[in-house]
Amino acid sequence: MRRKAIVAGIHESWVDLLSLDEAETAHKKAYGTANTCGSTGCACQLSGRTFRAALPENLPIRNGDTVEVTASSYRALIAFFTIIALPAAAGAIAWFAVGLWRPAGTEALKAGAAALGVLGFSAILLVFGRRITWAKLPRITAVI
Repeated sequence: MRRKAIVAGIHESWVDLLSLDEAETAHKKAYGTANTCGSTGCACQLSGRTFRAALPENLPIRNGDTVEVTASSYRALIAFFTIIALPAAAGAIAWFAVGLWRPAGTEALKAGAAALGVLGFSAILLVFGRRITWAKLPRITAVI
């Protein structure tokens, strides 16, 4: 995935970026003109939610530069499994475990166990997921 962004801040090992689409939308709301935030003479303050990218070693960048960012599809795959597939699997395992443990159990008992499995696994990911680095940050490939 490739995306254009504006450098909003430079730190020790990462760069805060603002998606160019979000910056242009904020600019059009504020000024109602066809000019973009990257155009000359634009004095607007960039606002919106930033995202991080790795600090490039071979490209000189400054605040306000427009850059091209590349993220691997591996990161999206990891996010899918972490957010959707693993909690769903935990719910299914809880459903079948209760079915084996209490064969005469009601569907409500099995559904409750499945819900607890999904919520419990999601809570574990919420607590410990921030400490685990699943994938590398997106890379800045070019200054535009």
